[in-house]
Amino acid sequence: MLLRPHVVLLFMLDLVAIKVRLYPTKTQVAQLDRAFGCCRFLWNQMLDDRRQAYEQYKIDGIKSRYKTEKEYKQLFPFLKEVDSKALQNVNWHLQDAYARFFQNCKDRKSNKTKRYVSYPKFKSRKSRQSYTTDTINNNIKIDFARQKLKLPKLDSWIAYSDPRVFTESIRKVTVSKTKSGKHFASILIARENPIVPLTVVHEEKVVAFDMSMKDFVVTDDYKLGNPRFFRQSLKKIVKAHRHVSRAKKGSANRAKACRQLDTVYEHYVNQKKDWMHKLTRVLADKHDAVIIEDLNIEGMKRFNKGYAKSITKDISWGEFTTMLDYKLTRQGKYLVKVDRFFPSSQLCSACGYRYRELTLDQREWSCPACSTHHDRDVNASQNLHDEGLRLLSGKGITLIRATVGTTGSHASRDRVNPPSLEVVVDERRIHAL
Repeated sequence: MLLRPHVVLLFMLDLVAIKVRLYPTKTQVAQLDRAFGCCRFLWNQMLDDRRQAYEQYKIDGIKSRYKTEKEYKQLFPFLKEVDSKALQNVNWHLQDAYARFFQNCKDRKSNKTKRYVSYPKFKSRKSRQSYTTDTINNNIKIDFARQKLKLPKLDSWIAYSDPRVFTESIRKVTVSKTKSGKHFASILIARENPIVPLTVVHEEKVVAFDMSMKDFVVTDDYKLGNPRFFRQSLKKIVKAHRHVSRAKKGSANRAKACRQLDTVYEHYVNQKKDWMHKLTRVLADKHDAVIIEDLNIEGMKRFNKGYAKSITKDISWGEFTTMLDYKLTRQGKYLVKVDRFFPSSQLCSACGYRYRELTLDQREWSCPACSTHHDRDVNASQNLHDEGLRLLSGKGITLIRATVGTTGSHASRDRVNPPSLEVVVDERRIHAL
């Protein structure tokens, strides 16, 4: 009797958001703007009442009860014109914002985190507009054949453009409007994802990256240069800012110039996100484990003022790491973060000697012990590779080393199949357009 090997399946319920572009008519634009305005008004009114209640509580020592969205609808009848679920979500989002703020204050006092969550702020009509509604009694419908979406309190179906089709039920829909005037709908669905965590990892499918300013990611095989979309768009951004500053405040020309400025910013952000999504998808599909360094992004921005624009605008290491993390996790793979205090650049990958005199401006150095000449970033990626393998072994994961040829020898960094550079070629082609 043959017994099947015991495989542990983890059915993780993924909350997947499918974002589509909406193309509303003039009547639908007016209805959406009314919903945006009512939700923004309710947020600001609730936030102001909470602030006043806090000031009164400090004086009188009496904690007041906060009004619900139903009570505000009695005070302001125009709120009844929009979706009631959208107003409920405003109340829930404000409560969640306060909860995260107070929890962050507790964590910072106990030194559990250094991340700062700010106090809830008032919303402006000049920024991005959005509202969220829930599915109740099939009030949200979607027609994939006609590419139409039915939203509550809208008189007709609204057109969208996206070829994706799904069978899962819709939980929530967040309708948003960018500063440039484009409308989007983020459709939230729950999708079961059977995950088989890898217990055996082949070493040739493990890659380690060192991140630098000049090159986005560096390995011992290749360097992937940073496209620097912000630097490329800098002339257009400066020109658009100049048009805004020359226009008269409150005029139609200034509003038009602001929309053009927002379009330029939106274009460069979309370029960067598209590039990072493609890169992280290639890495997640081709590798079983990716090893990176846990960088202190906030500290780098604070203490390296000259590189703050490059870190936040051009590179976006934090966003890249977040994308790579969830894409690997959904496939049962691993993202290994080496401690930021690990001296990856100072250690000699050949003999292990630590060169403490290495400065930030030295891009190449020779080991005083074994005379091996190192490229700073390549040497760091090799050390991160070894440290990441050690961390993987500590998690109980079996590592299988690559065999080269028929000699049966095992080498720690010999690769049978080097990583593909298709993403580099694609980005050069896109970059030249």
